Amino acid sequence: MSAKATGIFLLLLVLLAVPQAAPESDTVTCRKMKGKCSFLLCPFFKRSVGTCYNGLAKCCRPFW
Repeated sequence: MSAKATGIFLLLLVLLAVPQAAPESDTVTCRKMKGKCSFLLCPFFKRSVGTCYNGLAKCCRPFW
């Protein structure tokens, strides 16, 4: 393999790895914390712990 071919191969590997390193959305983070997304106020006995849908909704979890 020539140096140019090796460089192109390494560039392709880096370009394929970049999309996999993207951060997860706030909705996925909320669900992993056992939360539920609500566009209105959080229901009784639940508190807001973050956001969902890129900040359009609240992530609500029980107090306990």
